[in-house]
Amino acid sequence: MLPTLTIIFVLGLVLGSYLTYFPLSIAIVLLACTAGCVWLERQHRLTSRQSHVLLACLFGGCLYWTLCASFTPRVLLQDRSDALPVRLTGTIVEAVRHAPGRLTAMVQVTGSDDPQLSIPFHLRLTWRDPDRDLRRGLQIRTRIHVHAPSGTLNPRGFDYAAYLDALGVDAVGSVSGAGVIEVLDPDREAPLHLFGSLIEEWRGRVRAAAETLPQPSRGLFLSLTIGEQGFLAPEVREWFMTTGTVHILSISGSHLGLIALLSFALVRKACLLLPSILLLSLSRWLTATRLAALLTLVPVLAYTVLAGAETATIRSAIMIAVALVTVWLGSPHYLLHALAAAAGLTLLVHPAALFDISFQLSYVSVWALALALSRETPVDELPLPQESPAGRMVYWFHESLRLTSLVTLATVPLVACYFNQVSWMGVFANLLMVPFVGFVFLPISLLSAVWVMATHSSTLPGAAFIDSLGQGLIASTHVLAGLPGAEWFVAAPTIPMMLLFYLLGWALLAGWPAHAAPLLRRSMASGLACILLWWLWSPRPFGGEEMVRVTFLDVGQGDSAVIELPDGTVTLIDGGATYERFDMGRSVVAPFLWNRGIRSIDHVIGTHPQLDHVGGLAWILAHFQVENFWTNGASRQEEFWRRIERAMVQRKLEATVATEGRLISEGSACRMVVLNPQPRPESSTSAKSESLNNLSVVTELVCREQRLLFTGDIEREALTRLTDSGTSDHIALLKVPHHGAKSSLERRWLETIRPAVAVVSAGRRNPYGHPAGDVLAAYEAVGTQLWRTDRDGAIWADLELRRQRLSIHSTREGILQPALPTAKMWSIEQDNLRRLWRRWNWM
Repeated sequence: MLPTLTIIFVLGLVLGSYLTYFPLSIAIVLLACTAGCVWLERQHRLTSRQSHVLLACLFGGCLYWTLCASFTPRVLLQDRSDALPVRLTGTIVEAVRHAPGRLTAMVQVTGSDDPQLSIPFHLRLTWRDPDRDLRRGLQIRTRIHVHAPSGTLNPRGFDYAAYLDALGVDAVGSVSGAGVIEVLDPDREAPLHLFGSLIEEWRGRVRAAAETLPQPSRGLFLSLTIGEQGFLAPEVREWFMTTGTVHILSISGSHLGLIALLSFALVRKACLLLPSILLLSLSRWLTATRLAALLTLVPVLAYTVLAGAETATIRSAIMIAVALVTVWLGSPHYLLHALAAAAGLTLLVHPAALFDISFQLSYVSVWALALALSRETPVDELPLPQESPAGRMVYWFHESLRLTSLVTLATVPLVACYFNQVSWMGVFANLLMVPFVGFVFLPISLLSAVWVMATHSSTLPGAAFIDSLGQGLIASTHVLAGLPGAEWFVAAPTIPMMLLFYLLGWALLAGWPAHAAPLLRRSMASGLACILLWWLWSPRPFGGEEMVRVTFLDVGQGDSAVIELPDGTVTLIDGGATYERFDMGRSVVAPFLWNRGIRSIDHVIGTHPQLDHVGGLAWILAHFQVENFWTNGASRQEEFWRRIERAMVQRKLEATVATEGRLISEGSACRMVVLNPQPRPESSTSAKSESLNNLSVVTELVCREQRLLFTGDIEREALTRLTDSGTSDHIALLKVPHHGAKSSLERRWLETIRPAVAVVSAGRRNPYGHPAGDVLAAYEAVGTQLWRTDRDGAIWADLELRRQRLSIHSTREGILQPALPTAKMWSIEQDNLRRLWRRWNWM
């Protein structure tokens, strides 16, 4: 009954997490569950004791989440535009993460010279170009700008601020250069941090010795031995993601499980090889199996500590420890109970882990395996595989393929939800890569790391051999990722559909109901297959033929707009920026397109070659079917533009120069035409003597009587020319030029077009002060309704051509609002229910 109680407790935690937003609805659900248990008691399907235990788990989970949320101290920082750097003092409380040219540390701030800051709070500190190493337990002092965590807000997109909040981060900040962080009394550390400091010293030795390895083997080695993923190249991670083997790169249950399996087998085999007299004496106290289970804990715990004792690694260690306890107790077949106990312990310590992707993937995959294995025929009734080595190999290959397929199928909804991808190739790739990593690369790498820690060696023993193994693994992954059809991107499934998928899957695996008719089981299997096929298809939403949608994505300090026309034409204007570890094209623009069922783009327009506008287009051009790519004809020597050129060569795509008067697209209802720049001599391919901003591609979309204008970064010079040309007229929807900069404020042009709605695309806390106050005042003076991506998140405009009506919505409108404690509880809860429905059924 333990698995059932754990599931009920998890359900209670979920209800508790939403209690603030839906108090009345959750109260109704709890009352309905109570009434259901009473009815089952009267039907003699539950005993009174069983009913009380189930309700205690449900109500207990709800209450436990509420109490944990109430007693967890959180600090809400208010962002101030006039805030100055503050001097902070604090202690590093987690393992420091390293990457080329930067360190990232979690600091518990205990002192500040700003009286408005609430002390203590947790600061995620990034130090670029450091001149020394940091480690857990050190007290530090620095002067830094701090602000609340933030990210981009897009429909069904990744919420970075919520992610940091779940990690317990109250504030973020960064510093650069040598000497900006002062270490206070490095030789005096708290006793609780002494052991952690020793571990960090060992990890530092491994990190330093790994410099003898070339990239990308170095990144792979550090990722698998000490959990440092900052040295992995983004393209390498992308290859592993495509092949469904990305779990190999993070130390989790699979790594600890392989280490446990290898250690258990070796210890047990060593015990059985002992002389008979010694083995008989040992068996009076411990059997070989119990001794192996006990000693296996040592390498598992050591590996967990060496990996930095991250939350995901600790969860996996708990799971394996509970499994070893069942082996010790002589009940290895109670895998579901061991898994339920491990999940329960994890959630009791950290309830918020329930919404962590690593927790969900780990337990869903293992739960699916446990359900499948629990229905297996007992071992003594199984037909033995053939005695020949070939027969045994075929048998184990068949079983491995079956279980790997089951795990891949069980994790499809989660992978699609978080990564918009179905890694079907993992069914086959994991059969080869997991054994290779677990029994070859990982043991050799760990032995080499242990040697470095024990001998203080400055070089990595066997570096050449490890490099050859790593290069082979990465090259194989690259080849598999490049196979046709390996990349399969889909729309993120909605929560209700995911719940239905897992409910049907659980019923089929668990054999519920016990005496179900074959027709019912076939219907359940067909329903499961239909859901899966729908996700794989991910069609375009069924919109009206008279509807135009324009979405201004929140890409931070940059621009990106998606235009969907009634005839199915899709136009993408700009793609945001790309940074060292974050690509707006991959992380924001592409997921939005997949969630809209868009896999091919008719027109991609790069308004002008600046990083904040076209940096993310390289990924889009390389991974989407693009029919036409439009530019202003200017080129750059920077790497972001070279990436675009390489993507064009890869996809055999040629750029078309957009100049005044060129027709981009024309249909029965809408036409898009270029208003800027003016034609230039073909020999003028660079813009050194001209303003790149004024050479931005400006397009006008005319849909019957409605006009929509997309202005790029044009400034007064180009705006004046547009005004004098006589092409300006009343605009229904305007993308404000240059993120709302003062250099793009031309009052005469603004008086001419008098836009009904204007959208400013700018980043939160951007260093340029966009949008400028004078610009906002000027638009308000002409009666324009202003929307801003830095404040409202992504903004989409729906234009109904039949009614000639324009409606505007934003992502921020969908954020749930607390209904407790307020006088308008039911009214707010109704609004939250509508927000939740729109979030799940966003069209």
